[in-house]
Amino acid sequence: MGSMFEPDSVPPQHLGARCAQHVDRPATTICGRCGSYACNLCRIEAQDGQEYCERCSSMVSRELADPGSRLIAFVVDRLVTGAPFIGMLILGFILNVAVDDTNDEGLVVLLCMSLGALGSLAVLCYQLHLVSNLGQTIGKRMMGIKVLRTDGSPVDLARLVFLRNVVPWLINSACGLFFLVDPLFIFTDERRCLHDQIADTIVVKVDRYPG
Repeated sequence: MGSMFEPDSVPPQHLGARCAQHVDRPATTICGRCGSYACNLCRIEAQDGQEYCERCSSMVSRELADPGSRLIAFVVDRLVTGAPFIGMLILGFILNVAVDDTNDEGLVVLLCMSLGALGSLAVLCYQLHLVSNLGQTIGKRMMGIKVLRTDGSPVDLARLVFLRNVVPWLINSACGLFFLVDPLFIFTDERRCLHDQIADTIVVKVDRYPG
């Protein structure tokens, strides 16, 4: 935990250095993760005995989600959201075969597709409700992971929707390789995909179903 008092003297190696976050204050340590200077207000000593800047401490103190958990959560979310539409589409084709009146065949499929789309939209709205309140979707909750800002604070819905989803989609529209490269960054030390870096977010492990 960071000390809130001013040190009697600044270590010789930091003489003249200023804090990266508080530029009006002298640096008293170098972050053990990013290498930036930190002052006495924002330096934090973690459980590993090293000192970090306030920004990096949240990533060091929390266990980052592993690639497998994030992949499973992603697949579950896509399946859960798409299930109503796919289910009603299949039902529409089944009923289409059973309808004798050829004039009503297309209407049956269209009706089922419309109901399925409404069902998927309802699930999507519920997902947005979960993620805005818990930082978790259904898949992430099942896997015991959640989205946070890199400073450990909750993520607002606008950031989650716009920076984490809309902006990557726009980039991919301009460059179709984005969605291929994006997930590869999960295998770096930071375990942050490109969309995490755009939105300034991390995905960490938590209790699956906290009381």
